[in-house]
Amino acid sequence: MSTIIEQARTLAGYETSSQLLQLRDQDWVLGRAQIQPRRLLDLGCGIGSLLQGAVERWPSLEQVWGIERSQLRLDLAREQLRHVPAEVVLQQGDLLDLPALEQRFDLISMTAVLHWLYPHEDRLFQWVARHLGEQGVFLFTSHHPVSQQGLGGEDELVAEALLAMKLVTPGHVQAHFAEAAVLPMGMRTRPRVALEALVQRHFQVRSIASRSAALRIHSIEEYQRFHAATFGTYFSPLVPPERIEEFFARLGAIAEQRMARQGHVTDIPVSVWRCVRRAEKSGA
Repeated sequence: MSTIIEQARTLAGYETSSQLLQLRDQDWVLGRAQIQPRRLLDLGCGIGSLLQGAVERWPSLEQVWGIERSQLRLDLAREQLRHVPAEVVLQQGDLLDLPALEQRFDLISMTAVLHWLYPHEDRLFQWVARHLGEQGVFLFTSHHPVSQQGLGGEDELVAEALLAMKLVTPGHVQAHFAEAAVLPMGMRTRPRVALEALVQRHFQVRSIASRSAALRIHSIEEYQRFHAATFGTYFSPLVPPERIEEFFARLGAIAEQRMARQGHVTDIPVSVWRCVRRAEKSGA
């Protein structure tokens, strides 16, 4: 088994691959808080980079919490945060099946996670609304790839790889995704208007700031590591098991070609949402 396939299966290497996109957004997201929180919770905290950045930004933080599904990433987060002055609480958990907590938070954040919760985002929004303090802020990011026939962002590279491997014909790509029960990333994020309507069931949306998130690489191997750490084996059902290594090789070559041709691999608009609790309705 190759190193890259093992990495995909374990989602290892996120501490390196996250530097290509997620870490660039960290200061931008935290800067939208506009409060001085004492208790912070990061949902899908990964290796704890946002929590580390928050402690550096706000020395007054008393507690930082992180919830993450991957035990490997939690272990890395625990190591990264072991010297911070704030109390650190890290828990393993599925964001769509979180237990109730007694704690309430001044700031709850969630970055580069929302698309993985589709179509059940409402479950997480309900949970956040119950755990946000009276004056608390909820910050989260959403990605909106330009979708061509339901395929956007990473789907485009995957489609090119499938075509190059002669696993599909040009008119059969979308059907191949459906047959393999792989929902394209371009369909995992709701359109902004639809998402705003969903969010407003639980929060007041105070602001939405958007900017481009271009992925740039220096080598085929760097892209392969990024894909393995970020998407793992998500797209693997599209490919026969004996051709998985070829699939990753094709993805790397396609990413390198895109980088040379257009100066980036993908360029996806990302938005950071600043939300607060809905005002309580007074009784008649």
